[in-house]
Amino acid sequence: MAKLVRQSQWDAQVAQSIHHDKILVQNLEVVVNAGKDVWGRPKKQRALVSVTLILGKQFTSASSTDSVDDSTVHYGTLSKAIQAHFQDDKLAWLSTAALSDTVLQCVRGVTGSTAIYAIETNVCYLKGSMFGDGAGHITSTIGDSNVRSNVLYLRNVRIPCIIGVNSNERLQKQPVVLNVWVDKVSDARADDYAALEALLFNLISESSYQTIESLLAWLIEELKQKFFTREEDQDAWIRLRIEKPLAVPFADAPAVEITRPVRSSQD
Repeated sequence: MAKLVRQSQWDAQVAQSIHHDKILVQNLEVVVNAGKDVWGRPKKQRALVSVTLILGKQFTSASSTDSVDDSTVHYGTLSKAIQAHFQDDKLAWLSTAALSDTVLQCVRGVTGSTAIYAIETNVCYLKGSMFGDGAGHITSTIGDSNVRSNVLYLRNVRIPCIIGVNSNERLQKQPVVLNVWVDKVSDARADDYAALEALLFNLISESSYQTIESLLAWLIEELKQKFFTREEDQDAWIRLRIEKPLAVPFADAPAVEITRPVRSSQD
């Protein structure tokens, strides 16, 4: 049974290890019969799959001989294996958590005799968000210790609201950009990104705060009371970031970020 930890703990364990050489495949486009659409329906949809392999040994022999040997992994072979798996039209629908595990198994099937220390997979549904740039699920595993992290995210959700201390900002709604990460998310909640976005949109669009700090603190409490109420949610952590693209003329956007546990008694 894998030990579920926060992403920051997983990152720290990897950083403190002696393993630093990586092979990456970024934003590989596939069509998957997995996840749900923005109306919560199980649907076939387009996804971007990213994979990071942290090698168990340095790829010294591959670099010294200028060839692909078992000290590394051929990224082309890895990409083709993932795409080939999902080209099977007979595949049954998968939950998002099961999809992440399927990608992980595809990766392990390609690595062969190459020593792998850790694997991170990121599945992003481009149409998984009604008002943003996508919804996704990140799974990170460390082989020897069986340590795992799961993160559900919403990317760049644009929501109009009354926010700001200046008099002109109290007269008209302005867009804010919301990013959400749910750390230590349970597999059972991995397909709830559309419902989470809908709640956040309704809360923010009807709010009227002067500071982003107050808005974020209120949102955390609302999510605890209205969304993350199940027993399997109690070890999760919520990370929210809000940006105001129009607030500073000579910057892309100021931003404020908050991270809180669902269970208030956590450290």
